[in-house]
Amino acid sequence: MTSPGSSESGRPVSRSSTMRTIVRRSGKTLLGAVVLVALLAVSGAVYQSVATWRGQRAHPAPGALIDVGGHRLHIACAGHGSPTVVLDAALGSTSAHWAWVQQKVAETTRVCAYDRAGLGWSEPGPEPRDARQTTGELHALLANAAVPGPYVLVGHSLGGLYAQLYADRYPAEVAGVVLVESSHPQQFARLPNGEQIYERTRRLFAIAPALTWSGVVRLFDLSPPPSGLPSEQRDQVAAWAGSTQHVTATAEEFRATPNNTAQVGAVGDLGDMPLAVVSAGKSDPAWLALQNELAALSSNSRHHVLSGATHSSVVDEAADAQATSAAIIEVVDAVRTMTR
Repeated sequence: MTSPGSSESGRPVSRSSTMRTIVRRSGKTLLGAVVLVALLAVSGAVYQSVATWRGQRAHPAPGALIDVGGHRLHIACAGHGSPTVVLDAALGSTSAHWAWVQQKVAETTRVCAYDRAGLGWSEPGPEPRDARQTTGELHALLANAAVPGPYVLVGHSLGGLYAQLYADRYPAEVAGVVLVESSHPQQFARLPNGEQIYERTRRLFAIAPALTWSGVVRLFDLSPPPSGLPSEQRDQVAAWAGSTQHVTATAEEFRATPNNTAQVGAVGDLGDMPLAVVSAGKSDPAWLALQNELAALSSNSRHHVLSGATHSSVVDEAADAQATSAAIIEVVDAVRTMTR
């Protein structure tokens, strides 16, 4: 029997030899863990790439891809008549999210939904992805796609900030505005826990592109499509929402929040331009107070609070989207009355 501190030959084992053995074994374990993580990451990336390719191949762009100066944006139009309604989606959403609204409004006038750069079928564009860059690209898109004005701009959530800045930059083209659960340029500063919400979201989007690239978002279905959308558009959203390009573009848009706050916060009011504000009844009173301020941007406005609606259901649930569509058509009718 060997004594403690001795080898089987009876020679004493030094502490340095024991430490070298421990370090060597630990190094092998660590190396094995690194190799395993690398293999999982590569496997996830391959899975992500193949799943994205299959989804996008199964759901080609329903509209047209139009060059706006170095990259192309997707736009899909339906219906006939004037003014033309232009639909701008929420953060991380696509033209497909407007399915219910576009179908209904198309019964009354021309209506176009588009995807901002990097989102849905649109190609990525240059940074910063802020309101000024985005509205400039939309202006080029409408011109290059020969979409006739005047326009009624409809913005949901973040899209509402873009609608406000577009109306300020190109007032001769805009005849009416509809803000659907629109973001407010001061919301993170004034809402309860707004700064904490902003910081948590900023941290989430800092890692979201990597999680998407590695297949985690798609594998665990962390970004499911709205269940209330028509089946075709639900499948389209599912094909794109988990793509690395789409999530990266979404993160870039959120990263531009300070720019958006400064740019949209500096715009003037809308005078007597027809304006409708659509808000969700299931909202914090502080949020509804900000929505009231948005309604005050025009002396010719109506504020519709949809009982039982949520921030997303105002667009992607059939019943609430019907009410949103009615508010849009109301502004269309007001524009037509004013231009007779």
